[in-house]
Amino acid sequence: MALKISHKREDEVPTPSAMGRVNADLESLKGEMRKLGSGMVLEIETGSEKAVRSTKTLITRAGNQLGTRWQHWSVGSKVFARPAGEGRRRISRRRRPA
Repeated sequence: MALKISHKREDEVPTPSAMGRVNADLESLKGEMRKLGSGMVLEIETGSEKAVRSTKTLITRAGNQLGTRWQHWSVGSKVFARPAGEGRRRISRRRRPA
C-alpha cells in the first residue's frame, strides 16, 4: 500500500494527545544497563517470540542513548544483552584522497 502524504495547516488537524511520552520499558532497560556489573549479561524474558525483535530494537535504542554499543542475541523468547567490547571495526576499502 502506497502512503498518501499531504500538507495541512496546523489549525486544520487535531492536536496531539500526549507530548513526548516517555517509554517506560526503555527507561527501565537503561537503568538496568547502567547497573550491569562487569562480566554479567542481561537476560530479558519477552513472554513471546514475537516480542523478541522489538526488544532487540529497544536494547539498541537504549544503548545509543547511553552512548554505548550493546551486543544482543536471543534463544526462544529470551533476549540476552551485554556491552559490546572494543572488538573489530570495519575498515573502509576505499582509497582516501591524497
